Amino acid sequence: MFKGLKKSSAEKANEHLGKARLAAQQKKYREASEHAEKAIEIFKQNENRKQIDLAKASYYEYLGMDAIKFNKALEAANYLGRSGGFYHRLGLITEYQKIFNQQAKILRVIAGQLMKEKRFVEAASHFEQAAIAYQRIDNKSEELDCKAKSYISRAAAEKNISGRKVFLKKAVELMEERGSDEPVIKAHLAYYNALFVEAEKPQLALKYYSEALQHYQLAGSQGRIEEVKEKMKVLTEKHS
Repeated sequence: MFKGLKKSSAEKANEHLGKARLAAQQKKYREASEHAEKAIEIFKQNENRKQIDLAKASYYEYLGMDAIKFNKALEAANYLGRSGGFYHRLGLITEYQKIFNQQAKILRVIAGQLMKEKRFVEAASHFEQAAIAYQRIDNKSEELDCKAKSYISRAAAEKNISGRKVFLKKAVELMEERGSDEPVIKAHLAYYNALFVEAEKPQLALKYYSEALQHYQLAGSQGRIEEVKEKMKVLTEKHS
């Protein structure tokens, strides 16, 4: 007599997704991911591709948020990337834009930390991944910024000057394409332009270094300030 009250598999799966959303609202992301995983297994029985993808998008999003909660940045970026891929396939624009934007920010933080540790090749790789994430959400300005920083990182990893200049030239071209009012970006642009012309046009290089110095001072980049001052001193003495 109670057969009509029996829940269908779809209802059970959606019930788990509802519990997942509720747990996520309470920032219980691990619990949320467990409910989403149960929903995935139920949807697989019916081979409903759209429902499976939606549950997987939520599942990886919750795992990513859980990783952020415990400061596991790289793990979070990987999970969010997978989540964003499913949201993108489903055409859920608001969701995948939010996810990829968050992933890109995390990758930039990781890249910045790697640069501080002088792990420049790894830093470049993470900046490039961030650029891809920004490209997916049509954020051209941040995409160009990350690409430029990836070239700066690769330049820092280069042992010879000629190889370094190739990467720096690409970085400057991207900075010019992007445009920026940030003092540190303007400073980098002037600094790398000075490096390009230092051997052939020392007076023009001094002009660029002077411009870079002003912007580094505005940005409060003390290490760079001393470096530029030293370069200007050496260049002036050499050609006086």
